[in-house]
Amino acid sequence: MPISQKRPSISYKVFQTLSLDVIIGVLAIALFSIQLLNIDLQAIWLLILVLATWSFYTIDHLIDGIKSQGKSTIYRHLFHFNYKLTLSILSVFSGIAALTLSLILLDQKIIIFGIAMACIVLVYFSVLTLSGHKRSFLLQKELIIALVYIIGIWMAPLIWAEKKPETFTIIIIIVLILLAWAEGIMASWFDYENDFKEGHSSFTVLFGKQNTRRFLIILHILLFIIIKISVLFVTTELQFAAIIILALMNISLLLILLYPKTFSKNNNYRIFGEMVFWLPFPIILF
Repeated sequence: MPISQKRPSISYKVFQTLSLDVIIGVLAIALFSIQLLNIDLQAIWLLILVLATWSFYTIDHLIDGIKSQGKSTIYRHLFHFNYKLTLSILSVFSGIAALTLSLILLDQKIIIFGIAMACIVLVYFSVLTLSGHKRSFLLQKELIIALVYIIGIWMAPLIWAEKKPETFTIIIIIVLILLAWAEGIMASWFDYENDFKEGHSSFTVLFGKQNTRRFLIILHILLFIIIKISVLFVTTELQFAAIIILALMNISLLLILLYPKTFSKNNNYRIFGEMVFWLPFPIILF
């Protein structure tokens, strides 16, 4: 009985460690963008997104895991260190598959933007790997990850839309970037002690726990203001539904921050933090 009770927890832990919860969030936001821009869905694009995202996150965790040399107290880093050979092969294969499919099946404009994005990612990983100055602002990865995460998803739909994005669309993208950034910073706030001990350059390690909490509260207030302003540009029920979803995402992340004792248990902050980005799924009902 005790073993069977533990299995779901362990299964989800591995599921999350492999960034599969992030992949679900990517699919949700991808469908969100397609619906808002009113363009046809291309299934192969979703596959490329999944492969590229998984490769990006896995390599990032592998770097942290290898730096720890198997001595990390963070399960995600220890897991990636223990299975570094297998995960390295799979992540490289996943990245090459995403690149190959993109070159064969996607539009030239998307390929060019994709190459530019890949260069940014390459520079990021190079700095992350080679820099010995662990408190360098250049290693403030939460913002970089948020930008790559959201822009990487919206890039193709914006090109396929073949028109200048509306003010409403631009606001939506900005809000999503800030939400992704807030979630990344929030995770670093909960992970502060472990990150500090192991020398990881998270936002909270760079700026301190109290300053980070203040910054997050200000960021969430700013998001509420931007979301409220965006209502002025709503012209359809679909857009109004999108605003409601973004507001719920912002409230959810803020609640996690305001009740740390509840969400620090069993790493619930990571579980619910990533699940916040599943909330755009209902948009497909419109």
